[in-house]
Amino acid sequence: MKEKFKSWAFSKERGKCDVITLIIYLLGVCTVSFFHEPWFDEAQAWAIARSGSLKEILFEIPHYEGHPPLWDLILLPFAKLGAPYELSLAIVNIFFMTLAVAVLLFKSPFPKLIRCLLPFNFFLFYQYGVISRPYCIFVLAIFLAAVCYKNRNEHPVKYLLCLALMCAVHSYGIMIAGGLCIVWLIEIFIEYKKSGKLAGILKDRRCWLMFCLLVFALLVMAAIVPDENVFLGGKTTSETEMSFPIGVGNILFYFVMLSDAIFTSFYNYGMDISDLAEQLPTIIVLIFVFTIFMVVLHKNRKLLTFIIPYSIVGVFGSIVYASPHHIGVVTAFVIFTFWIIVEENGSVQLPGRILKLYDKLGGKLKFVIKAIAFLPVLIPIAWSGASSYFDIRYPYWFDEAADFIKEYHLDDYKIMGMWQQLIKGDPEDYTYFGSDESDYEWYDYPEIQGVSVSLDSYFDKNIFYNFNIDDPNKVFLYYRANTQEQAEETFTKWQEQGEPDIVINRCEITKAYPNIDVDDYVAVKRVYFYKPYKFTTNQQYITIYMKKELFNEIGTLEELTAQKLY
Repeated sequence: MKEKFKSWAFSKERGKCDVITLIIYLLGVCTVSFFHEPWFDEAQAWAIARSGSLKEILFEIPHYEGHPPLWDLILLPFAKLGAPYELSLAIVNIFFMTLAVAVLLFKSPFPKLIRCLLPFNFFLFYQYGVISRPYCIFVLAIFLAAVCYKNRNEHPVKYLLCLALMCAVHSYGIMIAGGLCIVWLIEIFIEYKKSGKLAGILKDRRCWLMFCLLVFALLVMAAIVPDENVFLGGKTTSETEMSFPIGVGNILFYFVMLSDAIFTSFYNYGMDISDLAEQLPTIIVLIFVFTIFMVVLHKNRKLLTFIIPYSIVGVFGSIVYASPHHIGVVTAFVIFTFWIIVEENGSVQLPGRILKLYDKLGGKLKFVIKAIAFLPVLIPIAWSGASSYFDIRYPYWFDEAADFIKEYHLDDYKIMGMWQQLIKGDPEDYTYFGSDESDYEWYDYPEIQGVSVSLDSYFDKNIFYNFNIDDPNKVFLYYRANTQEQAEETFTKWQEQGEPDIVINRCEITKAYPNIDVDDYVAVKRVYFYKPYKFTTNQQYITIYMKKELFNEIGTLEELTAQKLY
């Protein structure tokens, strides 16, 4: 029985098992997607496709979004034609991820057991399968690139088209594609140097095709280069917007991206990169994982192929910007790397010293080592299960809040959405006993309203009078930084519209309306929301406030015990 299982597990034949795996994957993703409520990033893409002009989507918005417009263009016909919001997002995303998984199952060289478990990896199943983002196309592109890699020298066009698709999808795609081309150029250079015909490199078709890809990548980069007043978050003056301080946490994050892409979970939502420096065990694990990984890649002659693209991504993520969901890009690249290794060698070769040490171990220790070696496959599947459970069991909040607004026809009244604020100075200065948000000093960014974007997606109009006040037909936000003088000008425009009847979430309303009486507002609804990531879920809530006059007019709502607006 044991030998029969081993024969099946390590077989590379394809058949019913792959088809069944694809069906299970599709059913699983569809099931979780049925319960999933789009997060802000999903809503923002839909809002851009819905209310942005083609000119804006191609030439203006990417400078603030930081990624190419391909995803917005794909969503555009659905959004413009009034297709259902949640259903359309899910269908488009599932379509691309199912194609990616089909390529993995029917084209990858992995043994059957690995091949049939990989689709349920956290990033392939939940993060990129359920959450509708352009990463689904990136995964498809990099898997297709893996298929074409072996014959890239004979058929360079196919391979480079896959890399071009990666560039067209995301800035991280540009980095990985660029890194792979650098490695390829090095290989071509060595090839010509050994033949003694170095001048021939100038006539090489592969080099000219890579030059064409470079031109395309530069055009994409020109489209997404950040505008001079882009809001990067966490920066509070025009001088600091484009500054990137480097600390121990930034250095550690370079290693975290690889480790968390495989089987650890050091970094998550709500966590700052600088927090990593406080975890000594983290440092030890990161160095160990990174070292072992590099040794294995060196043995399989793919160290350069991995380290150059990874380093570009890792340095950018460490210093400029990265979010937990970007870790999945590295996961896809790790799969790509092992894919081309197994394609060339038939299996992953281990260094001789490791094999000698392994041979000296007893039977039980060998079993333990094998179990540990399998953890990078099993742990991400457990992450998928946990996050899928959280998504099904617990709600996000936009849908419930939208239903509440519709039930009481509150969209006929003046609704104020909360806006982005950043604390002045060091947040630690406000951690004294009894401190409250009303005690903080804030920088204001009134045009950045993620709540408004997310809720507007459930309506056929912009329901917030204070959102995009100069162009209320726009239901997406621009990540624009502003001076505090510009913020005051925006607040003045709000004041001209009168005081709000409803306020979505507690905020410093007296900043926008200095003479307002916060006692005129009561809390009428609290909506909890949960944001899953691996084994954790980030629980928060928002509170909806209403003017007492409207509260009494409706007559059927109950006043909640809650902190007042301030």
